[in-house]
Amino acid sequence: MLEISWLGFYLLLHLLLLLLLVPAVYVLGRSQLCPAPQQMLRLWTAVAVLLFLLPVLLLQPWALDQQLLPWLHGSLAPVLAQANSVQNLPSFAITATALDPLVVEQHHFPLLPQIMYMVSPVFWLWLLLPLISFLKLLMLLRSYLASRQLRAAATAILPPLKTKPLSIKVHPAIPSPMLVGLRQPLILLPTHYLQQLSPQQLQHVLAHEHSHWQLGDLRSFYLQQILGIFCWWSPCWRLLCRELLRFRELRADALVLATLPSKRAQLQYAQTLLDCSQPSVAQAPELAQRWQHQPLLALRIHAVLQPIPAYRLPLFAMLGTLSLLLVGAVVLANRWQIADLPKRHAQVRLSQLQPLADLLDAVAANDIRKVQQLLAASASLNLPMPLNLPMPGEGSALMVAVRHQHYAMVELLLGAGADVHVKSGGDGNALIIAAQLGDVAMAKRLLAAGADVNAVVLADETALINASYNGDSAMVQLLLAAGARINLQVETPLSDGRTLRSALSRAATPELRAYLLSQGAR
Repeated sequence: MLEISWLGFYLLLHLLLLLLLVPAVYVLGRSQLCPAPQQMLRLWTAVAVLLFLLPVLLLQPWALDQQLLPWLHGSLAPVLAQANSVQNLPSFAITATALDPLVVEQHHFPLLPQIMYMVSPVFWLWLLLPLISFLKLLMLLRSYLASRQLRAAATAILPPLKTKPLSIKVHPAIPSPMLVGLRQPLILLPTHYLQQLSPQQLQHVLAHEHSHWQLGDLRSFYLQQILGIFCWWSPCWRLLCRELLRFRELRADALVLATLPSKRAQLQYAQTLLDCSQPSVAQAPELAQRWQHQPLLALRIHAVLQPIPAYRLPLFAMLGTLSLLLVGAVVLANRWQIADLPKRHAQVRLSQLQPLADLLDAVAANDIRKVQQLLAASASLNLPMPLNLPMPGEGSALMVAVRHQHYAMVELLLGAGADVHVKSGGDGNALIIAAQLGDVAMAKRLLAAGADVNAVVLADETALINASYNGDSAMVQLLLAAGARINLQVETPLSDGRTLRSALSRAATPELRAYLLSQGAR
C-alpha cells in the first residue's frame, strides 16, 4: 500500500538519482566518445527506467532489510571497518557529552528531516500533484483526439506513393510529416510538400518515417507522453524527453543513411532536411511523431554532412556502470537513512487514513465508548489499529487527548498501549504539548509513563524550551527535577532560519531567566 509520506521520499530519492545519472549521460552524449544513436537511446531509456523504478525498490523494506543491504554490508564490511572504528556519529551532532546537565549541548538536525518537515504533509503532494496529473491526462486525451481528427480529415495521394505497409495521406493543417496510429499506422504529409519537394526528396521523407515505424518510435513516444502525466514535477523530465527525441531522430537518420548508395545521395538527404524546415503557421498535435523539430535541424544536418565515428560501448561497461549507480544509490539511501525516515515522519497508509481519522475524532470528542469500540473492533478483526500513528497536523491519539486535556482518555490510551514517545514534526509529542499548555498534572503522568524529558522534535524543540518560552516556572521546575538538560540548544528548521534555541534564550520573563541562570544555564 502506498504510504503518503513515502511519496515525498520517493520524490526526494528520485531527485537524488537524477543528480547522479543525468549529468553524466548528458555529457557523454555531447562528447567525442558519444556512442551510436542506438546505444545512446538505450542508455537514456535505462536512465528513465532507473529514475522511476529504482526509488520504489530502494524504499521497499524487503529490498533494504532482507536483500540489498545485507549483501552490500557483507561486501563492503572490510572496506568500512576502519572508517566505522574511527567515526561512529549519531544522526545529529552533539558538541559535548550528555552526562553533565550543565554542559552546553547543541542538537543539529540533518538536512533531510528539515526538508521533509517543509514538504510533508504538503498540499502539493496530497492535492496539487494528482490534480495536475489529471489535467495532463485531459491534455493528452485532447491531443490524441486531435490526431484522430487529422487522420480522418486527411486525403489520399494521387497518384499513390509506395511505402509498404504504411498508408500515406496529406493534410493542409500540419507543418511537418508525422506518423500516427498504433494499430493502423499512417504517414501524414503536409499538402505543400507535394509541390515543394521532388519525388526523390519525398522518398527520403517517407524512408525516415518508415524507419520510425520499424524502430517502434511511435510506441515509445506514446509511452513517454503517458509517463509525463505522472512525472511532470521532475525538473529534468523535459531534458530527458528532449534527449530521447534527439536520439530517436538521429537513429532514424542513421538508418536511412545506411540505405543510401553514395555520398552524393547523403548530401541530397541533407538538402531534404533543409528544404523541409520551412516554417508553417499550423501546429501539429502533441501526439504526432514530428519528423522535423527545429532545435534538432542543425544537429541532424551536421550529423549527415560530417558524421562522427560512433564508439560502441561494450555491454559489460554499460552493465558495470549501472551496477555502480545501483550500489551508490543503496549506499546513499542507507547513509542518509532514507528508508527509515517515513517511520519517523507521519507514516500513514492510505488504508489507515479513515480509521485513524475516526479514532482522532473520537478522542477529541472525549467519546470513551467509541474509542473502546474502535480498539475492540480492530482487535477482533486482527487489523492494525493506528493507535500510535501521527496524523500530520494533529499528531497521535495520545497527543490529541493531551491537547484537549482529557485525563480519563489519556489513561485509557496509555492502558491500550499508546506510546508516549511518538512525535511528529510541527506537532511535538505528548510531553511537549503538556508543557505548552502548562498542564503540570498531565506532564507528571506522562513522565511517570516513561516520557523522555529531553526528547527533541523538529520545529518544536523540547518540553523545557517550550515551558521557558511560556514563562511557566512550575513546569520548568518539574522538568528540571525530572532530568531535563538545562543547556540543551536545539537548532530550528530551515523555515525559521536555523538558529539555536535553549531554555535560557527563550525565557519569557526576567524572573525565569534569573532562575535558569541560578540553576547553571548559560
